[in-house]
Amino acid sequence: MALTRGDWSVEGSFNGVTTWTCTVTVGATETDSYTQRTPVGLDPTKPWTLIVNSAGTDLDGQAVPVDLWVGTSGDADLSGAGALTATDCYNFKQIIADVDPDAGVAPTAILMDPTLTTADVANVHVKVPIGACYLMNLDGGSALINAACIFKIIQEGGNGSLDSKYNEIGGDGSTGIGPDPS
Repeated sequence: MALTRGDWSVEGSFNGVTTWTCTVTVGATETDSYTQRTPVGLDPTKPWTLIVNSAGTDLDGQAVPVDLWVGTSGDADLSGAGALTATDCYNFKQIIADVDPDAGVAPTAILMDPTLTTADVANVHVKVPIGACYLMNLDGGSALINAACIFKIIQEGGNGSLDSKYNEIGGDGSTGIGPDPS
């Protein structure tokens, strides 16, 4: 079995909160696995929660950290194994130390906040740069186990693209600001 990356799909929207899911299935020869770029509906200017390995699947016999890659265009992508090849994205940093349940911490939820004013706290919250999109990489130290890792993103709002969101605010579609309400 080889690496299979599912597309992000809307799992649901309730009370103004949207949840997306991406399942990545890993073969027994890969040391890395990664998501597709995040969905267009994710608003990168607002905080969002990332849950990794939501099913608590055994992924490896050792630590499986998660790296965040920031996309610089809608064509952002990762490929390869071990030494990844990046297209239109860069490795920002490791955001989670271990999502393998052997460590007793899976699943792991982390707040991704572009407006964070405090220091990052490992496995809790991180200040992320605003990007066109994001990709998450399971960075195994050895071959991963044949398993599926489920990633979830939860964000208030986030139902459409940024263009449509800003046009809705102003109502005139040209500036996104609209007339002065006073």
